[in-house]
Amino acid sequence: MTQPNHNNLKPRILIAGHLPPPMGGIATYYQALLNSSLKEWVDYSFVETSSQNRSASQTGRFSISNVISAANDCLRFARAALKNRPQVTHIATAFGLSFVKHSACVIIARLLGIRVLLHPHCGFSALYGERPSWWKWYFRKIIRMTDGVITLSSEWKKLAEIVPGHRIFYLPNGIDLSPFHAAGLKNSEKSSIEGNLKALYLGHLGRSKGTYIILEAARQLLAKRVPIIIDLVGEVMGDGDEEEIKSCIDQKGLTGMVFRHPPVTGTEKIEVLGSTDIFVYPSFSEGMPIAVIEAMACGLPIIATKVGGIPDLVSDGINGVLIEAGSIDQLTEAIENVCRNPELRLQMQKNSFQMAFEKFDIEKIVPQLVNIYTSTLSAHRRAGEYQVNQ
Repeated sequence: MTQPNHNNLKPRILIAGHLPPPMGGIATYYQALLNSSLKEWVDYSFVETSSQNRSASQTGRFSISNVISAANDCLRFARAALKNRPQVTHIATAFGLSFVKHSACVIIARLLGIRVLLHPHCGFSALYGERPSWWKWYFRKIIRMTDGVITLSSEWKKLAEIVPGHRIFYLPNGIDLSPFHAAGLKNSEKSSIEGNLKALYLGHLGRSKGTYIILEAARQLLAKRVPIIIDLVGEVMGDGDEEEIKSCIDQKGLTGMVFRHPPVTGTEKIEVLGSTDIFVYPSFSEGMPIAVIEAMACGLPIIATKVGGIPDLVSDGINGVLIEAGSIDQLTEAIENVCRNPELRLQMQKNSFQMAFEKFDIEKIVPQLVNIYTSTLSAHRRAGEYQVNQ
């Protein structure tokens, strides 16, 4: 891997993304990136392109308030681009209104003669999959306006078929894992557990995240007398979800088995991860979830769906179990098997811990990102190549 030459001027980069609050995957990633060694390699500036006052339930929705916020975000981006005159803009995006808004940022950058890297923080299927033909045309048009696309997972290899000849870079998510090391080391060596095991879901809660699949699986686990407690930790995504989740827990007789908790951050999050035994994440659509990386760093076996970038994090049978999205039976079987097999669980704990620190620490990601920046500024890269920066 080519290292940047400190004798040359550092590339000037404008990073457009999101910082907390609220604390989510994208915010966690960019917070870690800006606190990393990136500043030693490039001359970067950062512009916030997402409202920090919006709740998770409002994110990505088309509403008057969100449209007004999006317009303000685009104006803020334009001002930052005019002020800093970067050579490359690195623009984070996601699905829904986020992509529309950041498409405008792409157009602004091109009008100013700035090279553009678009970085979707979501699954390919969520952004392009079952979408109307006009949206797919619009998506392809915007992609072709960029100088390259930074993709999270191997799922995005499909992009080469949609926009052949375009530059596509693979860059997995990464964060600062050092705060998780002690908890991960302890969990990775935990071989015997007294009493009930604890399973944890941590993240946004709602139908698309598989919350109700977890509750149905919990009902089956209770009938099978599997010794487990399940904690649901996070903020709800949809209106009415909070009441519905609580109602389901009551109606299914899960009051002493499933517990609902508010979001946690910082040391409290590490304490929650460090005191659990299994991490479950049965989402229907994902990019590369930061929560799964954090759970791996804490030495937890991962039971998750094979969607988006999750298969790039979880090796089936090695550090966890991959299941089909929406399968209650597969989730139930996976949790029961990991619970009743302590040797398998111990090996998965060790593998999760090792894999997280080998591949997904932010300082493993920074040199790969710098190489993407420098190759975007040069013309020697072969168009259409799916580049694995590892």
